[in-house]
This record gives sequence, C-alpha cells and structure tokens, in this order.
Amino acid sequence: MYIACMRELCHQIGVPADSFHEEIAFLPHDNILTRSTKVIQAIEMMKERMKLIMDGLRVFLILDDVWCHEDVELFNFGEGMKSSFTLFITTRTLDMFPSTGACWIDIPLLSPPDAVSFFFLESGRGDKVPTDEEFLVTKQIVEKCGYLPLAIRIAAKVAQAYPRFMYSENGLEEIPRIVATNKIDCICDSSPNSQTVTNLLNRSFSYITDADVSHALKICFGAMAVVFHKDDNLRPWVSQKFVEKLWSELLTECDELREYKPKLKKYRISTISSITNLLNIMGLIDKRKKKEEKNLADGFQIQIHHDLLFEYGKMVAIKFQKDREDIKKSSDKYTLLGNHFSGGNERHFQNILIGWNNLMVNCCQDSFKLSKSELDVSYDEHRVYWLPHHMIKARKLSAVIDLLSKKKFLRERIAYFGFLEGTKLYISDIRELQNIEGKFTKWTNQSNLQENGVSKAKLRTIMFMIGDFLSDFDCSKLTQKSKTENGNALVLLGVTEQAFALWHESLQCYNKALQVFQSAGLDENHPYTISTMKHIDVYAVLPMWLVPETSQYCVRLKYSKQLASFDYGPSGLPLELSSHPGKGIARVEDFLKAQSEYINRKGLCFAAIGPKEGSLRVVRQGNSIRCTHSNYFFRTYHSIVEGVPLVWSSPEEKLEAKAEWIIRDDGKVSPLQATNLCLGTSPLSHLHLVEKDSPNQVNFENYLELKETQNQVYSSKWKRVPLKLSSHPNCGLRYRVGTPNWDIQFITIFPLFIGGGPEEKSIQARLSEKGEIVLDETGKCVVRAVGNILENGNAMIGTIDNSDQPRPGQPFQVNDNGSISPIEAPHLVLGFPQVGTVSNALSSEI
Repeated sequence: MYIACMRELCHQIGVPADSFHEEIAFLPHDNILTRSTKVIQAIEMMKERMKLIMDGLRVFLILDDVWCHEDVELFNFGEGMKSSFTLFITTRTLDMFPSTGACWIDIPLLSPPDAVSFFFLESGRGDKVPTDEEFLVTKQIVEKCGYLPLAIRIAAKVAQAYPRFMYSENGLEEIPRIVATNKIDCICDSSPNSQTVTNLLNRSFSYITDADVSHALKICFGAMAVVFHKDDNLRPWVSQKFVEKLWSELLTECDELREYKPKLKKYRISTISSITNLLNIMGLIDKRKKKEEKNLADGFQIQIHHDLLFEYGKMVAIKFQKDREDIKKSSDKYTLLGNHFSGGNERHFQNILIGWNNLMVNCCQDSFKLSKSELDVSYDEHRVYWLPHHMIKARKLSAVIDLLSKKKFLRERIAYFGFLEGTKLYISDIRELQNIEGKFTKWTNQSNLQENGVSKAKLRTIMFMIGDFLSDFDCSKLTQKSKTENGNALVLLGVTEQAFALWHESLQCYNKALQVFQSAGLDENHPYTISTMKHIDVYAVLPMWLVPETSQYCVRLKYSKQLASFDYGPSGLPLELSSHPGKGIARVEDFLKAQSEYINRKGLCFAAIGPKEGSLRVVRQGNSIRCTHSNYFFRTYHSIVEGVPLVWSSPEEKLEAKAEWIIRDDGKVSPLQATNLCLGTSPLSHLHLVEKDSPNQVNFENYLELKETQNQVYSSKWKRVPLKLSSHPNCGLRYRVGTPNWDIQFITIFPLFIGGGPEEKSIQARLSEKGEIVLDETGKCVVRAVGNILENGNAMIGTIDNSDQPRPGQPFQVNDNGSISPIEAPHLVLGFPQVGTVSNALSSEI
C-alpha cells in the first residue's frame, strides 16, 4: 500500500514513478523480525527517494482522517528539506503527540442539523429560510464533507462565489476546477454574507467610543493593509516606524483626515504610536520585536492579523475614495467580497493606491536627503525593501526602472538581505512590473507599456545585470552559507529568465549555480545539485517523429483530456508533456539557430521537445491541431510512416491526411490514418554544427586513424573507423533506434545522433579522397548539413541519393585536437546542439 501511495504522489507531482516498486526479497528461513526489518528498511529507502524528488518544490501535503501518529511519520518528507514543505493533518483521535513547530486546532464534528446551518451561514444565506430544494442539496453536500467544519466552510465559500456549483453534476469534485478557472468578480454584489462579515469587522472598532476617532483609526488601518501588501507576501512584517510615518502623513497632508487630528488628541491619542497600540489591543495587527535591533523604540515590526483583513482594508480604502469623490454614500453597498471587485470600485482602489503610495515614495526619497550619520537604519532598510514596490503602485514606472537598473541599489539589497532574499526582492519587483500591463489596459486604457516607461527589453537588462553581479563573485572568498545562497539565487534568476524565454542566459545561470555548489563541496547527490541538474536537463532539445504505440519513447500530453474535449479558451492549451516534466512541444527554430532553406520556403518548421515555457498553445480544428499564435498546423513531414519527422506547417501547406490526429485518454497522440503509431522522441541528442572551441564541441577518439583513411587506395573493402568520442567517454555517433532512416522523394535520410553504449554500436566511417565522411561500404551514404547550410546550430545528417547522378557530400577536415570541421567553414565543428537566443516573435508569444 505504501508503494501505491508513493506512486500516486509521483503522479500528482508529475514525475515518473519507476523508482517505486516491490523490491523486498524474503527468504524461506526469514523469521517475523527479519521480515519486519526488511519492510522497514525498504520503506525508509522509499521515503528518502521521495525527499530527493520533493526537495526544491513547494509541497503542501494533506493527510486526511489520520488514526495513528506513526502513519504521519511515513509521509513526513520535510526533515532535511531546504524547500517549503507543509503537512496538513486531520484526525479524529486524541492520542496524537504534539510536534515542535506544529499548530493544532481542535475542531469537533458537527451534527447534521448544525452542519446544514453552518453551510448556510458560511455561504452568505444568513437568516434567510432556504427552500426545500436548497436544503436537500445542502444536506447532500455536508454529508459528502463528512460533517467536517473546514470542508463544509470551503464548500460553502465556493457555493457563495459560484452559485452554479450547488447544482453541478460532479459536486465537490468541481471545486478545484472552479477555483482554477474562474475569477472572484462573478460574486453577487449584494452578498448577505459579505455584509455580515463586514459588520463583524466593523464591531472591532466599536472598542473606540468616539465615532470620528473610530473612523480615523479605520482609515489608518485600511491604509496600512493595502499599502504594505505584496502579491507574493500577503502579510509582510513592516517597520512600525514607517507605518506610523504613513499615518502621520495621512493625518497631515490629506484634507479629508486633517480635521481628525485634534479629535484624536482629545481622545487622548496624543502620539501616532498610540494608534499602533490600540490596533494591537483590538486584535487587528500583530507586533513583534526585531531580534537584531538594540534600540527598543525603533526595533518593532507589525503586520495585519489575518489575510481576510486585507480585503477589509481594501473595502475601507474604496469607501474612503468614493467619499472623497462625492459619490453617494450607501454603506449597505460596500460589501467585503462583493461590490468592491466591480470595475468602478477597482478604479477607485487604484486611484487611492496611487495617492497613498506616492506619500510613501516621498517619505523614502526624503530619507535620501539626510546625511549618512543622520540616516536611521530602519528607514534605510525599509527604503531598500519597499521603495520599488511603492513606486510601481504609484505608477512611477520610469523612475522604478531607473532605480532597479542601478548597480548601487542592487548591492544595497544584497548587502541587507543576502544573495537569495535580495534576488527574490528583485524578481518580485520584475514580476510586478511584468503584470502591470494588464492593469494599465483594464483600468487606465493605456495598453502600451513602452509609453509608460516599461518594456520587456528593460526588464531583461535588469535581469542581465543581476546575473553578472551574482556570477562575478569570487567563490573562494565566500563562506559556505554565502556560496549556497549565491547558487540558489542564480537558480531563481535562471527560472525567471526562462519565463521570459531567455534560454541562453537562463542556461548560463544554471551552469554557474552548479559550479558554485561544487565549489561549496556539495556532491552530485545533494538536493541542490540534483535540482539544478534537472533545470539544466530541461534545455535538451529533443527531436520528434512517429514511433510505434508500444515504444518506450512515446510522449504524452499533460492536458490531453481538455484538448480532446475542446475544454479551453481562445488562446488554447500549451502542449506541455506529462511524460517529460518541465518540457513541451515547440519549434526547433525557437531554440536552434539554423534550418534548411528548402524547409523555410515551404512554410515548414520541424517540431521538437524543449523547455515548457516554449510550448506552443494550440486549439483543435476538427481533427487538426492549430497553433493559436502562428496559425501553423501540426502534421507529419512527407508520409505517415514510422520514423518520419513532425513539423509545423503554414495553413497553405496543411494537408488534411497528414494533419489529422487522435488524442488518446492516456495522453498519447496518433495519426488518424495510422493509430498503431504515436508521437515520440529519442533520448539521444542530434549531431549539430557549433562554434569552434565551444563547450558543446565533440572530439573523436580515433581521429588519427580517421585521417589516414583519406589516403586509402581503391579497395573492394574500405577500412572504416568507429566514431567514438574522447571528449565524452563511452559515447559515440549513433543511428536512430528502431527505424534508422526515412525516405523523401529520391533521398534516403539517416539522422545522426550522439549517445552512449557499447563500442560496436558506434557508426563506422572513413574519409573519401575529397574529404567526404562516408558511412557505408558502398560510398553512397555521406554526411552533410541539412540543406547544405554551414551555419552554427544546423543539424547534420547522412544521405543517400537514389539517382544516377548522386550529389557529393560536403568535405570535412580532421583537426589536431580530434574535432571535425567543414572545410568551407573551419570556424565550425561537430557537436551538441546549442540553445540559441530567442526571437522577438517567441518572446511575445510566451
């Protein structure tokens, strides 16, 4: 059963489960103790394997209805993991031993009547009497929830946001899909539950007996909640001193709040710090002492008490802005989770954010005017952490780009927060700038980011600066901890650059991170090294062709069911692969630099498997698969036979017979006319042309013998040399597994690959008198670049011209270091494919 659970976890994570299988060997004379020991050892080994798989991922694992605490240990993979791992447990037993750092909530089961009442309360029905139909449906839902309060509350909130969920056929099974594919703005504006929650939160301020003072405190709290809020950090700890600076500026600079200042003093709120203390007593904010601060007056941080309070603060801010604009005041329309998500309310919210964040920008910039001796450390730290965020929210986009582009500011962030946290802050700001385009288009009718000071080119420049900064550090001068942080920061930057389709720069970050981890003494089995290698492996661009449906090299689509059932929007679905985690179906030209002129003229591009960020988005058009960006169709090249490559073709070149597909339930894709074949790939890498002295070049072990074969006198049996590699031990040139060749018109094509294995599997070759690389005894199969184009990145193939006048092969020379170059392009050598610089078309598509 444990093996089945491990395999199911692998399936949910999206990784192969091949390493989890029955591997216990019991002997006839084994006693019970010996058998038990073997079982325990096998379980521990599987647990360690799963730790390695999960390390580097953010995992939230739920164990429902646990009866024995030993069961928890079987799935507690977080020990020793460096990444986030959270274990959420529900149990009906009382003998669970408390764990260090764990948070326990005692929630009794509900009776059926209480469960139904609780559902109606949480779904916003309030005291309204439900209909018989609603009562019956609700009774079925709470029964499915097992009368567990948390499950009932989640179902009720979904029913409140998406009323159709109550009557869907799949019931609770619909919740993940609904939450993933819908937006909250479909909530009814007049939600009774929203009003109830709002009233409950408003009662917190009834602690203040003076209505005006209570209102002023409410505005102060709302300002704190929305100004100090980030999408990737919902409840950040903020310097108490700077929050109070915001409140002071509001009460001084805001005309609508200035009149409340004497009223606060009259209520004995003589200092701004008193507001902090009151909100803390009322339970609306949390307060803590910064460990590193010695000065008791300056060393406190505060945060809102709960995520829900951000929504309340947002409601308060919107109402305040509406009042400022003399819009009709009607408190029953300002609901917490309803009205303020409408377009008009969002406009008010954006306007108030701009104003309040402008105050914070001015506060931060005022600190620049102080001398170094006068500059308070907490102010400076806040400026380094928050200033870009405030500038983005204040729509000072040109200014924030200039700030983030300064190496001095980057050095300050790294100095204050370390390599990893400093890089995280930069990445957070970059993503916020990247997401601002949609907000401009929606709320300000400004769709061109370049006009507002932001462009993708500028964001790329900032990422290049971060990469250079992190890579230029001398690892020998860094501590072990700093080396590890530096490596993880490079990996994080590489992931971000990958999202921007900056393949070459991202790969450089991963390679540099690997070097840093190695310098830190981390071996190849360390989780950081394994995680980085997985990132690097994603960059292997694999060819695609048709293989038998029983082949181990078949590929499976991740979203096959949605694609088969036409369940997608106008932009379609990405062709990500479940069989190859982190990869998807793309175009060769998006990653490699050269392609046959004949192929280009025909409006074709070879399909390949590359990083998932380069996956093309597609829709189905009948039985055809069409790319939504280019309108190219996915089809076979030439005929529908085993081994034929797959291409993307222009609408003019689409041939129905070659472009019709069947999408299977298991994710495999077959041609409509040959269901015994499927989309497939190869673990081997294509042979390509690369720049001389490139790290991707290959050197041949028997290069001197290969040179000598050029001087052979005609013989009935030519001497040929196995093309083994000295640069990559146990590797050599290989033909494709299965069907080594395919025919097009009068040409037989042999794709050439680099792979490992026995020496006898290496291709044997000789040089002709003219320098051609001949692969067979007859002298007909010669090596050439695709389309005879001698350019960096082009693929190499073997060809046989089935005609009376076959074309000669391209001449090559064997270099002194064992590499091989085309005579007409000595600056190039044979090697592995290189990831090229992405085109503008691809970056806009992604």
